[in-house]
Amino acid sequence: MDKKEYSETFYHPYKPYDIQVQLMETVYRVLSEGKKIAILESPTGTGKTLSLICATMTWLRMNKADIFTRMETNIKTNEDDSENLSDDEPDWVIDTYRKSVLQEKVDLLNDYEKHLNEINTTSCKQLKTMCDLDKEHGRYKSVDPLRKKRKGARHLDVSLEEQDFIPRPYESDSENNDTSKSTRGGRISDKDYKLSELNSQIITLLDKIDGKVSRDPNNGDRFDVTNQNPVKIYYASRTYSQLGQFTSQLRLPSFPSSFRDKVPDEKVKYLPLASKKQLCINPKVMKWKTLEAINDACADLRHSKEGCMFYQNTNEWRHCPDTLALRDMIFSEIQDIEDLVPLGKSLGICPYYASREALPIAEVVTLPYQYLLSESTRSSLQINLENSIVIIDEAHNLIETINSIYSSQISLEDLKNCHKGIVTYFNKFKSRLNPGNRVNLLKLNSLLMTLIQFIVKNFKKIGQEIDPNDMFTGSNIDTLNIHKLLRYIKVSKIAYKIDTYNQALKEEESSKNENPIKETHKKSVSSQPLLFKVSQFLYCLTNLTSEGQFFFEKNYSIKYMLLEPSKPFESILNQAKCVVLAGGTMEPMSEFLSNLLPEVPSEDITTLSCNHVIPKENLQTYITNQPELEFTFEKRMSPSLVNNHLFQFFVDLSKAVPKKGGIVAFFPSYQYLAHVIQCWKQNDRFATLNNVRKIFYEAKDGDDILSGYSDSVAEGRGSLLLAIVGGKLSEGINFQDDLCRAVVMVGLPFPNIFSGELIVKRKHLAAKIMKSGGTEEEASRATKEFMENICMKAVNQSVGRAIRHANDYANIYLLDVRYNRPNFRKKLSRWVQDSINSEHTTHQVISSTRKFFSMRSLNSR
Repeated sequence: MDKKEYSETFYHPYKPYDIQVQLMETVYRVLSEGKKIAILESPTGTGKTLSLICATMTWLRMNKADIFTRMETNIKTNEDDSENLSDDEPDWVIDTYRKSVLQEKVDLLNDYEKHLNEINTTSCKQLKTMCDLDKEHGRYKSVDPLRKKRKGARHLDVSLEEQDFIPRPYESDSENNDTSKSTRGGRISDKDYKLSELNSQIITLLDKIDGKVSRDPNNGDRFDVTNQNPVKIYYASRTYSQLGQFTSQLRLPSFPSSFRDKVPDEKVKYLPLASKKQLCINPKVMKWKTLEAINDACADLRHSKEGCMFYQNTNEWRHCPDTLALRDMIFSEIQDIEDLVPLGKSLGICPYYASREALPIAEVVTLPYQYLLSESTRSSLQINLENSIVIIDEAHNLIETINSIYSSQISLEDLKNCHKGIVTYFNKFKSRLNPGNRVNLLKLNSLLMTLIQFIVKNFKKIGQEIDPNDMFTGSNIDTLNIHKLLRYIKVSKIAYKIDTYNQALKEEESSKNENPIKETHKKSVSSQPLLFKVSQFLYCLTNLTSEGQFFFEKNYSIKYMLLEPSKPFESILNQAKCVVLAGGTMEPMSEFLSNLLPEVPSEDITTLSCNHVIPKENLQTYITNQPELEFTFEKRMSPSLVNNHLFQFFVDLSKAVPKKGGIVAFFPSYQYLAHVIQCWKQNDRFATLNNVRKIFYEAKDGDDILSGYSDSVAEGRGSLLLAIVGGKLSEGINFQDDLCRAVVMVGLPFPNIFSGELIVKRKHLAAKIMKSGGTEEEASRATKEFMENICMKAVNQSVGRAIRHANDYANIYLLDVRYNRPNFRKKLSRWVQDSINSEHTTHQVISSTRKFFSMRSLNSR
C-alpha cells in the first residue's frame, strides 16, 4: 500500500463521518508538514479520540522505518569513524549500508513480536497470595535477607499503629552526624538521602545509555528493543477515566507493521502511566489514604532496612525474569491501568516501577496532565518528549491547569489548623522523637506562626499584591531556613505522618461521640493534607520567578499565581515534534494563541473547528433580541426581569418541550440562582412552574440532584434542572437524549472581576501591553477581550452538554440580548454558530420550538 492509500484510509475501524475524515487529514498533514501546533475542536460525540488515534498511528507506522533507519545510521556512523559514510558516496552504497543497519534491528524486533504473540496473559492473571510470595525462593540477591523474616507469615498486618506515625531519627547536614551509617534502618540525614537518590538516578541513567543494559548478556533480556520506537505518541487527559476511554478506543483499529516485509505483525506497544495510588500493590503502603501519603510511605519503605518486597532499585531487579515478564505482558496486548495491578501481583513485581522501566520500548503512552505538564515530574519519571507527538485532550482547561500546577494558596485557617496539628503531634510523640526531628518541628511551627501574624497584621483587601520578603520582616526566619525545612519535610516524610495521626484522632473522637464524620467531610480532610499544602506554598516562596505574583485572596488567604503559562509550556514545545491540543469546546481559540503560544509563528500553527455529526435539522440555537432580557450586573436583580420575563419564558418553554424530555438551564452564579429561587418562592411562582415541570436546582454545598433529576426524566414526568456555570453539572456530565432536549443559558457568565486572581491578572496584562509600547486604549481592549474569552469558554462548555451523539437532538437558548453582538457571537463554537435561528422575540422562539418538536415526533413514528 502506498503513502497516498495510507493517508486516505487511516485504518479507521468503521466508516468515518466526513468531519472525522477532515480531522484525521488535518492531523496527518500537520505531522507530514512538520507543523508545531494543531488546535482542534471536535464536538462531543463526533469520535474525536478514535480519529486522533487513527491519524497519529497511521503517520507513525508509515514513517517509523525511515526515522528508525536514519537514527540507527547516525548512531553507527558516530560510533565507528571507519564506517563513516561521506556525502560523496554513491547512493547505492549509502542505501545498502542503511539496509544492513536496519536489518540487524528488524530481526530482533521480529523475534520480540513472536515472543509477545506466545504470551498468554490470561493464565498469568491468577494472583499469588502473600503466603505464596513468602514461600518463593529469592529471585534476586537484595531480597534474600528478607526471606527469613517473611517465611511462614500468613497474615500481613496493615493496620496503623503508633509506630507508623514516628519518623526515623533525622539529622540535618549542619549537624555532626556519622556519615558512615547507612540510611537503611539507621539515622537518616538530608545529605545521605540526596546522595543515595542521586546515585540511584545516575546508575539508572548510565545503564540506559544507548541501550547498554539490553546488550548486556547477563541481564536476562535477550531482546534488544530499547530504542525500537524513536518517536512516541504521548496522550494526556485530565482524569484516569478519560485515559481509560482512550484505551478502549485504541483496541478498536488494527494498524499494519512499520516494517511490513520483514515484521508481519507489529503490536501497538501501549503503556498507561499512573500514580502509585493506582498501581501500588504493597499493603503496607496501600493502607494510607492520600496520594501524597502513599508517595511518602513508599519512599520511606524503600529506604528502610526492610525494603519493599516488590521492588528494589537494582539492576538485578530490573533485569530479573519476572520484571521482564511483566514488561512483556504489558506489551503483549493493550492493557488498561486496572490490568497492570493483577499482572504485577501475579508476579510479585511492582507495576508502578515496572511500567517506568518499560517506557523506552513504548510506542503509545497515556498519562495524566500532571505527569506531562510538570517539568520536574517528567524529569523524575524520565519522560523524554524529544521528537514525540504530544496529544493533550480536553484541552479547553489547559491554561487553567498549568496555572494551577505552578500556583499555590494557603489560608489563615489552613495555617492555624496546621499549627494545631503539629502541636498535637509534638505533644504526643516528643519523647520518642530524636533531637533532629524535634528541632525541625519547632522551626516549622515558628514559621507557621510568622505567616499567621503576617496575614493578621497586613491583610487589607483582596488583590493586594505582596512582596514575599515582607512576610518575614522583623522575624528570625530567612530563606535558607525555609530551604532546610522543605528538605526536612521531604526526607523525613513527616507530612503524611502528622496528617494521618490527626485524622485518626478525629475519627476516634467521632466514634466515641457516636457521631460519625460525614463521608464528604472525611474526604475533604484527607484529600489535601495540610502540611503538604503548606510545603507547596513554601516551595513557591523559595522558587520565585518573574512570571508569578503573591497577593491576598478572599478568606484571609495568600496566593501565589503563575501569570505567564506560556513559560512552563515552552519546554514541551521545544522538545516535541508536534503538540496537538484537542477538545470538544476549544473556542475562543485566540486565548491559546495569546496566552499559551505567543512565541510560536502563525505559519507553524494549524487550527480546525469541526461541525457536528448530527443532521442540521437536529439542532436549533435561538438568540433573543428583546431588550428586557439583558442580565447585566446592574439589571439582573430587577423584579420585573426575574418575576415576569424570565419566569414566563421558563413556563412557556416548559410547555413547548415534550414532557418526556428534560430542560437544563445554566445560571451565571450560585448567588444569582438563589436570588431567583427566593423571588419565585415569595410569590408562588415557584409552585406554579413546579406544577408544570418538577424543578431541581443546584445549591452551593447542597446535595447531589442529578440522580433525582435523571429518575424524574426517566419516568417522563417533565423535569427542569437549574444548574450553575462552572458548577458540578456544567462539565463532564452527559445530558444525552431525553436528559436534555433544551439547554438554556441565562445571561453571560462573566467571572467575578473583584476576585484577587482577576484583579492581579488584569493588572499584569495591562502592564505587559504598556511595557511593550502599547497604549492605554490597547491595554483596555486586551483586558476586555480576556474577560470575554473566559465568559464565552464557559458558555461553550455548558451548552456542549446537550448533543452527545450522532442521533441526538436538542435546542439551545441563549437568553441575553448581548449574544447578538458580533464580539460574543464569533466566540461561540462553530457548530453552535451554524445552527443560529432567525427568530428573535420570545414568542417567535417558543412557536419555532413547538414546530421543532412536532417534526421530531412525526419523524419518530
